[in-house]
Amino acid sequence: MDLKPTKPLSGFIELLPAQQRCFDYCANKMQNVLRLAGFSMLDLPAIERAEVLTDKDNWDEIETQMFLFQKGDTKMGLRYDGTVGLSRYVAGHLNNLVFPFRASQFSKRYRGERAQRGRYREFYQMDLDIMGINTLSTNYDAEIISVISRALNSVSEFIGPNVVHVGSRPFWDAIFDLLELSANQKRDVFVLIDKKDKMGDDDFADALKDTLNDTDKENVIKSVFVDGYEKFLNKSAKLDAAISELTDFMKVLDAMGVKGAVIDLSIARGLAYYTGLVFEFKLTEHPEFGTAAGGGRYENLASKFSKTKIVGVGAAIGFSRIFASMLENNQIDLSRFANPIDVAVLVMGDNNVAYASQIVNTLRDNGIVAVSYLDTDKKFKNQIEYSDKIGAKYSMIIGDDESANNVVALKDMESGNQQTLSLSDAIKNIMGE
Repeated sequence: MDLKPTKPLSGFIELLPAQQRCFDYCANKMQNVLRLAGFSMLDLPAIERAEVLTDKDNWDEIETQMFLFQKGDTKMGLRYDGTVGLSRYVAGHLNNLVFPFRASQFSKRYRGERAQRGRYREFYQMDLDIMGINTLSTNYDAEIISVISRALNSVSEFIGPNVVHVGSRPFWDAIFDLLELSANQKRDVFVLIDKKDKMGDDDFADALKDTLNDTDKENVIKSVFVDGYEKFLNKSAKLDAAISELTDFMKVLDAMGVKGAVIDLSIARGLAYYTGLVFEFKLTEHPEFGTAAGGGRYENLASKFSKTKIVGVGAAIGFSRIFASMLENNQIDLSRFANPIDVAVLVMGDNNVAYASQIVNTLRDNGIVAVSYLDTDKKFKNQIEYSDKIGAKYSMIIGDDESANNVVALKDMESGNQQTLSLSDAIKNIMGE
């Protein structure tokens, strides 16, 4: 018989038990931060209509980016991010939600792109968004950043410290208007700015020259990264407004407890989404991960679902990108997640299964992690070896004598000490009372 492959498809993640426990522990820690900040935890459909996921009609073009399929006459796709589905959800429940509405999602996403290191085809992403009707104060942008900072700090023992870089789309819009760039030039220069850190200064300058072919305009854009944004004060009302928004925003961030935030005008983010302030979080000790979390403000993203103007600010934390990559590369000490079992209950003979099962239920009722070894025909040696292999702290042995006398034999797997006790005394012993 030909054996089938045991490896998952390229770009799909599988973790070993200790890795998964660490992954889940970190997810729970971070989600708790979001809960304490009042975010509603949503579980939206993984499959959406294709028309929800994209405005494009050319399937040959978009099927290389998404997982698309058809059932009957309905074209569908797997979600690639959380924002589009959330916009549909909010537009569909306008009368049932209180605004500003805070929403969080932690779910799997799917990309049909070629898998690369740290960029998976199936991955977990943690989203948080705040949405308002018609207007939304930039104070909410600061709060989103504050909550992300707290979420990342909650697992800093694994990923180290983080820092947020803040950019401004309105600043660049004002610069481009000042330089009288065409719509195509604006788009192309934005793309270059977003890639600047990866390109390097020389390649950026060459690409800028190819795009603008105007030395004066090229020098103005390059000077932003050399001399800073403040030199553009009093150049135009639009620039003054953008600079004021950015500098005031940094003060709000500091007041909210976000320390070390930096203004970084190379942050541009997705051109199709963001219209205001944008930001990215970097892990100080792990620059190889690039952006750990990022987002920004979007104006009326739900316009194709509702005539009501829905303004939002949102962000996504690249959960799988961070933790799955670190776990796969053995960058996290998993020793604390290796032994989750408190007690292995070893049953000697079928006639003792009923008593052992009662004991297991009582242990679990007391918050003790307990597993049963129910192959009752196995020798004691095999059973105690199993207890040792799963890392159980204690073995609780149930034989004929224990059942008859309503007691248990409790063996400390580290010291080797064994004693016969009532179940209540055994529980106290296990719990260190």
